[in-house]
Amino acid sequence: MNILGFHRGIDPAPLTSEMHKVLAQMKQANRPPFHQLDPLDAKALYLRGADVLEITSPQMSNEETIKISSFDGALIEIKIFTPPITSKKSCDHSSNNGALIYFHGGGFTIGSIQTHSILCKEIAAQTQLCVFSVEYRLAPEFKFPTAHLDSWASCAWIYDNCEKLNISADRIFIGGDSAGGTLSLFCTQQAAIQGYKVKGQVLFYPGCSPEQNMQSHQYYASGYLLESDTIEYFYGQYLRNIQDRFDWRFSALNSPYLKLLPPTWIGLAECDPLRDEGLALNEILNELGCKSVCRVYAGVVHGFIKMGRFIPQAINAHTDACAFIKNLV
Repeated sequence: MNILGFHRGIDPAPLTSEMHKVLAQMKQANRPPFHQLDPLDAKALYLRGADVLEITSPQMSNEETIKISSFDGALIEIKIFTPPITSKKSCDHSSNNGALIYFHGGGFTIGSIQTHSILCKEIAAQTQLCVFSVEYRLAPEFKFPTAHLDSWASCAWIYDNCEKLNISADRIFIGGDSAGGTLSLFCTQQAAIQGYKVKGQVLFYPGCSPEQNMQSHQYYASGYLLESDTIEYFYGQYLRNIQDRFDWRFSALNSPYLKLLPPTWIGLAECDPLRDEGLALNEILNELGCKSVCRVYAGVVHGFIKMGRFIPQAINAHTDACAFIKNLV
């Protein structure tokens, strides 16, 4: 297995001093866990705090919001971030441009293109790709598989409109964080099934298991920002029944199509209940002969990639993911 920066030791692992300070400040602010809130209040709380720990927002040469029709005719938004032109590989209105289709995290219940705009801009700036951030519909109003089908409808539309969008169908990446990683895994598999080419995939701590039955689920169930109860809360908001948990579209570890995945980069937080799901995914991909690179960032928690103002590992993760993309472009 290609796992960088990680040697399994004794769980729970110690937090970095910076991570400990951030969690202590959150506790002092009496920030309630999402599972104690009504979904509307959870959405609002996440939105209010989305940029508090973020890096300074990179400047884009253009930001545009478009609307497309999803699988059922509903209109969903896609935000397009175009980076400043700094190299020949820039998004410079040439049909040879590359792109990243990105799905935000939030347990299919919270989060938006707004909460993840800084992260998308940073990826665009570093990779010189146009980033397409998808506003898929959220639970509890929209149950499984709505977010999945919205996400795939967005991918299919982008592929089918490459000429109009000034991008190359042979240079499209897909990625996401947490629940967005779940959606990315589905879309990359679906793309292969439908005959579309995906250049590569970047995943930050993706959800890919139907159950919380791994070591990291046990040791980081409480006190590490993403609570076990919150995971179950999100499952309850999005999934219709227990059978949905085991659907391969929701739980990639159950998928018969993983061998179809493109080159994949997986970034994990050491002190995260979802850590071992990502490790298991990387192990399976390596066993299947797929190109998969996995990096575990020591002493940080789920969501750390949006804490770059205070958590150095967030900056490292941005750089590592973007380097993976640039090596494939």
